[in-house]
Amino acid sequence: MSDKFRIPVTAITVFSTSLLLAASVATVLYLGFNRAAQSTQQLWADQSEAIINSMEQSLEYQLKPVRDQAQWVAEDISDLSNLSIYDEYMLGTLAAVKQVAGVALVTKAGFSRRWHRGSRKMIDEDWSGRPEIVEWIQQVEAENKPAWRTPIWVEQPVGAMTLLHDIPIYNAKHEFIGAFAQIVTIAKLSSVISRKHTRTGLTPFILYNKNYVLGHPMLMNNLSSRAEERILPSIDSFDDIILSRIWTPDDSADFFSAALTDIEANGVFWGDKFYIYLYRNVNQYGPAPWTIGAYLNTSLIGEDELKNLIKAIAGGLLTLLIAILASVYIGQLVGRPVKAIAIAAKAVESGDLLSVPRLKADRIREIDDANSAFNNMISGLKERELIRKTLGRFVPEEVASSLLDGGGNITPKQTEASILFCDIEAFTQLTETLGPGKIADVLNAYFSDMVTQLEQYGGVVTQFQGDAILATFNVPISNPDHATNAIYAACKMIDHTRQQRFAGQQLNIRIGINSGTVFAGAIGAEGRLNYTVHGDAVNLASRLEALNKEYGTRLLISDNTRILTDNLKLVKLDETRVRGQSDSIDIYTLPSYNG
Repeated sequence: MSDKFRIPVTAITVFSTSLLLAASVATVLYLGFNRAAQSTQQLWADQSEAIINSMEQSLEYQLKPVRDQAQWVAEDISDLSNLSIYDEYMLGTLAAVKQVAGVALVTKAGFSRRWHRGSRKMIDEDWSGRPEIVEWIQQVEAENKPAWRTPIWVEQPVGAMTLLHDIPIYNAKHEFIGAFAQIVTIAKLSSVISRKHTRTGLTPFILYNKNYVLGHPMLMNNLSSRAEERILPSIDSFDDIILSRIWTPDDSADFFSAALTDIEANGVFWGDKFYIYLYRNVNQYGPAPWTIGAYLNTSLIGEDELKNLIKAIAGGLLTLLIAILASVYIGQLVGRPVKAIAIAAKAVESGDLLSVPRLKADRIREIDDANSAFNNMISGLKERELIRKTLGRFVPEEVASSLLDGGGNITPKQTEASILFCDIEAFTQLTETLGPGKIADVLNAYFSDMVTQLEQYGGVVTQFQGDAILATFNVPISNPDHATNAIYAACKMIDHTRQQRFAGQQLNIRIGINSGTVFAGAIGAEGRLNYTVHGDAVNLASRLEALNKEYGTRLLISDNTRILTDNLKLVKLDETRVRGQSDSIDIYTLPSYNG
């Protein structure tokens, strides 16, 4: 487009601002008191709904992961005969969902094992003799669905009122065998609504069954006048006199409620102040309704409506007189930061993120928000680029992309894969001979070469265990010919090791390959993530690698892998029993790697 048809933003702003200011003042004068009152009413109603909606969304953000995790655990566990085998698993669930204070597995017979945040101590208890536990287990079985329960007191190590969420557990025959339970402290709920929604004159709250305080700024540290009784405090006994009047108001607050849709409002006079209650009842968190709301002191949000409107009209007349001067100033004020954004955007377009200037803070809120969002975007792009480069040093690009696109997680899944387990022959003796400094150089050179060979055939190294390498094919990267490619990769690794020296050392390796069903996923804690695979298929690959010592071979392949390959001439070596396997298995090798 020709420059003569391009209008500067300053000119547009001056003209449009002058026109809009004049039109706005004329409109205010024309509509008068009633129109302004209606606008104010709707504005307050919108703000009220925004407050309650935001509180409800904050709660859902905290509680939805608890429900989602329960569903995932219920699908993953089908045997409660030995609860101790789930220790690391349950500690992982606590790391994954920070708002959960503790989890427990309870069998149908009433035997339980509990895990709590901040402690690796597991607590086993026999609850079979407790009537309330028996009744609860029967209720979980009868309802046959995940559910929130009535708030309960949980003794040590939690020592607090909590929300209980449970879900039934079934075995492979879909027979009820017990329950998985999670607890969230009342203090956590109070912290959520208080830290985000408390401001001058606004007090958020959550009521349980209308008459019990479930969330309140005063409950952030488990403080309550009735805490010693280990029950939820009632609104009458709670240390908030204003909240205690919510169901006995002095006024229906018609000015607010007339414009509200699904929110209720009423008010109470306290001295020379008038407090407005805004609340909504929800029924999705247990057997009794929750009342989510807030109250505010109206004296802190404005003066009398009539006085405000009179001031607005007087201000409008004054504004009309200085509209032109104000528009010029605003045009310059808006034009400069807009130009700065345009310059910065061109720098982004060039692809050189390092040359993008950081936009300064601005007194205009929307422009300041835009500048802040732009700066955050650039920081995010730089951080994402740094993360991608950093991850690329340790995992293939596909895994790095999956981690970034998934918010730092790869969705766990169960799938068929081929597992390659590789070990260095006589590594212990080599370590004693070379010492820790030299052996580190050898391993770094060796691992770098082995990863290169594996990636040529779609293999992904999921773990380095001492001198051992655990690599997967077909997970996380799809690899239809995973069995054949795993064998090709093994041959390449053995051949390459024979021909190369690593930090001056000649190495010999042994490899075991097996195919089967594995569970794979990115599992970790705060600030740390590890992609792992689990299952009998992984264990058998490790066993095959170790059997190379007995048969004097370099490569052993299971029958599970052989049947997935068509064009490789494998030689059956033996039928043998392997530790951890109930039946004997056929093992194969390639002629050139038989010794």
